[in-house]
Amino acid sequence: MHTYVAELLTAKELAHQAGDIMRIHFNSELAIVRKGDDSPVTKADIEINHMVIETIQEKFGDTVVGEEESTGEYGMGRRWICDPIDGTRAFTWGLPTAMFSLGLAIDGVSTLGVAYDPFLDQLYESVTGSGSFCNGKPIHVSSATLAGSTVAVSGSPEKILTNPAQAKLVQNLTSKAARLACFSGSVYRACLVARGKLSGYVEQDINTHDLAAVDIIIREAGGMITDFDGKPLDYSKRFKGAVISNGVSHKDLLECAAHYAIKN
Repeated sequence: MHTYVAELLTAKELAHQAGDIMRIHFNSELAIVRKGDDSPVTKADIEINHMVIETIQEKFGDTVVGEEESTGEYGMGRRWICDPIDGTRAFTWGLPTAMFSLGLAIDGVSTLGVAYDPFLDQLYESVTGSGSFCNGKPIHVSSATLAGSTVAVSGSPEKILTNPAQAKLVQNLTSKAARLACFSGSVYRACLVARGKLSGYVEQDINTHDLAAVDIIIREAGGMITDFDGKPLDYSKRFKGAVISNGVSHKDLLECAAHYAIKN
């Protein structure tokens, strides 16, 4: 079995370097540009993305698919998928829920993942078959059922208020007595599921690059991550939407999000 020692070491080194860049620019006057979907991108995003590309190409010669810059497209084989700063909105607001994430997908399967919170200095890591760790200590999902536990939903209150599908999800979750968490940072929310703080996370608008690293971290921590039909996520292509859970609550979360499966 391939242990991916060199790949994991490189990913962790990049995570710490990215964290240094994030801390330097945090709460500073950032050069912010609006992308086509009106989401922000900062000088720090671009700097980190470029650093990842240079390092991965030098060490492994692999394709890097980044949120801001890529050397190729999604596909089969080895693909490093990077979100230089997940939760850029939070980052620009001065909220410390932004994280760096870098995943290695092989033939569309999340195989290695590193996610770093530079503000709490928490490094999440996993490789297939190895378990999941935060700062070297094993982590595991909770055993909580949906009723009475906390589930993360969209980080945008506006979407919940104006999007009927989002509103229905919230309605369905509350009808099952789940508590809701709404804040910016997809990777941050997913990592909270992996370490047992949240029982689940459902998001319609989450992207491939948001999940490539945390997918393996979730699964190796004992949790589940699927599309709205309950199928494994395919990182050989772009997609939107996911259901993340501790496993115990997954069936209930899929039922709450069933209308998304019909739409997609």
